Amino acid sequence: MKKAIFCVLTILIILIFSMAYITIHGRQVRQNELNVALEQSMEKSISLLLENDGKPVSEEEWIEMFCLDLSMQIASASDLTINILDADFEKGLLRVEATLSYRNPIGTTSTVSSERMVLVEQYVR
Repeated sequence: MKKAIFCVLTILIILIFSMAYITIHGRQVRQNELNVALEQSMEKSISLLLENDGKPVSEEEWIEMFCLDLSMQIASASDLTINILDADFEKGLLRVEATLSYRNPIGTTSTVSSERMVLVEQYVR
């Protein structure tokens, strides 16, 4: 009987530590996913701005393309909230805060967020 109780308690402790590890690791994975997606989307939107010589793109279309690209890069099951803090088409400035809300394996809801800013320097000859 002593050994059975010891085995049950050992299994419970292993399960608790496993769930804690999965929760912590999941947060790190989501944070990394958000950082990489945000950086790549900003680079892509700025490169679109720099390559756009002949056809004008409005500021609204530029922001919309950025938001669409960012939402397509997030592959995990989560809710994405994008806040455009500052966007200036003529200066090449884009400052964004993105927040991911997701459900942990233990059933609670967690969030991770990231803020990035890109400023394009244009040289006049």
